[in-house]
Amino acid sequence: MKVPMQWLKQYADVPVSAPEYEEQMIMHGTGVEGIEDMGAQVQNVVVGRILSVVKHENSDHMVICQVDVGDEVLQIVTGAPNVFEGALVPVAKCGAVLPGGKHIKKGKLRGVESYGMLCSGPELDVPVDLYPSVGDEGILIFNEEYPLGADVRPILGIDDQIVDFEILANRPDCQCVWGVARETAVTLGTEFRKPEVKVQGVPGKMEDYVHIEVRDTDLCPRYVARVVKNVRVAASPMWLRKALHGCGVRSINNIVDITNYVMLETGHPMHAFDLSKVRDGHIIVRRAHEGEMIVTLDGKERALSPDMLVIADQERATGIAGVMGGEESEIVEGTQTVMFESAAFEHANIRVTSRALGLRTEASGRFEKGVCPATAREAIDRACQLVELLDAGDVIEDTVDVYPAPAPTKIIETSVRRICKRISVDVPGEKMKEILESLEFGVELSGDRMVVTVPNFREDVEMEADISEEVLRIYGFEHLSATLLRGETTPGGRSPRMQLTDKLGRILTGLGMYEIKNFSFVSPKLLDRLGLAADDPRREQLRLLNPLGEDTSVMRSTLVPSMLQTLALNQNRGNEQAMLYEIAPVFDASARTEEGLPDEHWMLSIGAYGSQIDFYAVRNAVTEMLRQFGIACEIEPAAEPYHHPGRAAILRAQASVIARIGEVHPDVLEAFDMTRRALIAEVDLRALDTLKKPMGEVKPLPRFPAVTRDLALVMDESVPVGTVLASIRKAGGALLESAEMFDIYRGAQMLTGKKSVAFSLIFRSPDRTLVDEDVNAVMTKILSVCEKEYGAVIRA
Repeated sequence: MKVPMQWLKQYADVPVSAPEYEEQMIMHGTGVEGIEDMGAQVQNVVVGRILSVVKHENSDHMVICQVDVGDEVLQIVTGAPNVFEGALVPVAKCGAVLPGGKHIKKGKLRGVESYGMLCSGPELDVPVDLYPSVGDEGILIFNEEYPLGADVRPILGIDDQIVDFEILANRPDCQCVWGVARETAVTLGTEFRKPEVKVQGVPGKMEDYVHIEVRDTDLCPRYVARVVKNVRVAASPMWLRKALHGCGVRSINNIVDITNYVMLETGHPMHAFDLSKVRDGHIIVRRAHEGEMIVTLDGKERALSPDMLVIADQERATGIAGVMGGEESEIVEGTQTVMFESAAFEHANIRVTSRALGLRTEASGRFEKGVCPATAREAIDRACQLVELLDAGDVIEDTVDVYPAPAPTKIIETSVRRICKRISVDVPGEKMKEILESLEFGVELSGDRMVVTVPNFREDVEMEADISEEVLRIYGFEHLSATLLRGETTPGGRSPRMQLTDKLGRILTGLGMYEIKNFSFVSPKLLDRLGLAADDPRREQLRLLNPLGEDTSVMRSTLVPSMLQTLALNQNRGNEQAMLYEIAPVFDASARTEEGLPDEHWMLSIGAYGSQIDFYAVRNAVTEMLRQFGIACEIEPAAEPYHHPGRAAILRAQASVIARIGEVHPDVLEAFDMTRRALIAEVDLRALDTLKKPMGEVKPLPRFPAVTRDLALVMDESVPVGTVLASIRKAGGALLESAEMFDIYRGAQMLTGKKSVAFSLIFRSPDRTLVDEDVNAVMTKILSVCEKEYGAVIRA
């Protein structure tokens, strides 16, 4: 918020320099972003009177002027078309500085010496609304008489310093000149001189001019109105235009300028209605009707909704409450009777309305932070006082004030000791009382007990902590003792889950895989592509309350769709092979924790495709990973709806399903726009974490050689190889070091419904060298078990 220093000094003395003022205000809780000197770029420019104008002999458009600047007469050559004898003009003397860093020096123009320059409005960077004639063609001509040689900056209103305050949302009382002047007086130890507001008024009743009805007092807790008749619309005086300009507000006419001036001075936005344009003299404060339209003062038509508050007559809305007035009620030159409005509106509703309409104004910015209803009457009386001061009309003495539920005065009981403990500074009770009273709080001090009455304009103060803050910021933050940073430090570490995922990452990366990361929120339609049954628990997904969109509206109940999307992307980008993994949580909305939250557990998803990658490659990668966690598992045929029938299995350990592996079903491949066969695996990390075993003792390298035998068995096609392998390992006993399948044969030499499975067996004894008799005995036992349990016979 920008405030001219000269306006500020009307209400509080500032006996320090601008840099000191800025520093002290900041240290006492009122932010200052900077101070701008308006006239710093205009130096040594004075008032001069043109004594004579003579045509230049060597130019068709230039003239030679003799200009009296008070202490001397200067000869100045100019090409301005509007100079004349007797005119008062701004004169830049030799050595003057103009905006843009332009320096004026003595020079010759077409052979004639010139000792300065006559200035136009744009050359002095003076806006039209600040000094009306600056936009005229040629040299600026002063409209009034001024002493010769006088500095032009006060005349043109550019002799001020503009303070740019940073007002936070919790201090709406400082969104005005009175508010920052009050803070200035307390900060600098001077007196806050609030002007006496008094209105003479002329006889008259409001009901003879306007009838006011407030239908929605929840959105408009107070509405005050006064009428001015015999309005005399004119340009505002220089002091008013200058004050508005310093705050960044354009001058329009005296009536509109008064409303803006009072808003900036008191913090109360105001609006002026041309009563001749209010149908039947009836003003209604209500919610907008569905589909209602209004043309605002900026000339744009806007659609309203029922949650917006409007000021209306009996037919239509004439203004958007707290945001902007309607074009129909605009004050124009012919306006005769005006109604001033000063109201308080519910701040959250104004913020929502302003954002919905994309319309932000000086008024809405203040209403959004909160405008105190208790001071609305004072603001409108101040506006009427200025009307009488400027002789802009006759103020009716009567007032309409709709204030059905005044807010009670806030009283806070506290203690000196508690405040000192809270702020960590010992402040005497009498000093606290002095500080609070300077901020216009009422204080009753009795020993340690203090009863504080909060002024109505400080709606941000609600509790003892707020009182403590007021005391400390005025007493001075410099009284806080400096202390070293203290606290206990604890050694950091990786959580058990982080350690688990770290180990998984190392193992899978070592197996040639790359990690991927996907968003945890996805589209619910992805599960339809997997072909899950309607009653599948994974279809009960956790929905987000405020999603970015439908495609990111639910939390993942399975990692499979995200993996398939990533595989499809790689295939469509021409990558010939991919082996990917993702470790992430899934959310089961069908199960709840003790706290009533959806069950969240971590899963591992593996996806792969390529000419060298098949079911067994993925299965071996998963079993190797589990082996490194000390988990031995059994393989059983089983398939999910998105698996290819007959090309899928589950891995079971201690009766728990720890992993699912399978080739992706052709229909699912098509649903995800995949062009090549792919494999998918899922590992339950909760089961893995439960079943994992700590690493056992390190065994020495074997001292005795191994004996290798290959075994080819013919068995029914329906016999699972995994169960046969498990039986072989069990029958092999202690001498069988390892058993692996390395080939399956189906062909013309096999009978229908039969297959040949080849196993590689390694035998070793820890204490001796095995001989053929030792190995043959174990082989015979293995063949016997396989024939008895599976009907498998050795291939001839």
